[in-house]
Amino acid sequence: MTSIVLVILFLLQLISFYVIALLYSKLSKLNDIEKKQDQVLAEMEDSFVAYIAEIKDENNRLLQELRNTEKSIAASTVEIVPKATNEKEPFTFEQPKSYVSKVLAANSYLKSVASKEKKNPVTIQEKVLFYEEEGKSIDEIAKLLQIGKTEVELFLKFKN
Repeated sequence: MTSIVLVILFLLQLISFYVIALLYSKLSKLNDIEKKQDQVLAEMEDSFVAYIAEIKDENNRLLQELRNTEKSIAASTVEIVPKATNEKEPFTFEQPKSYVSKVLAANSYLKSVASKEKKNPVTIQEKVLFYEEEGKSIDEIAKLLQIGKTEVELFLKFKN
């Protein structure tokens, strides 16, 4: 009886050592992954710092160049002095402009806008909706477009 208990205890001890070894290996893998992530994070931070420093240097250089160009432009600009002349320009004859009434202009504008808005339908669905707006029945639309009545009904049912 004691020998059975000793064998069972020995087996349990071996199993516990195996489980401890597995847990230790998983823990070491987890620590390795954590170290790698910290290293990658540090590298990314260094990259961002270097990138930001580079952009800052470029911005400072650009500002310096802009200041230099402003100074050179200010130095090179010469004030233009208008010439005082007593000569009179010859008079030219201008034709009077013709005036159009506001109502006539508004009507022509509305007609042009309406003609642009009234576009020709391209797809079958647009044609179905166009004919339906004109007041055509489902049968007439189906005959005009050479499609089935149920297709027309579906287009009308699922119009946006």
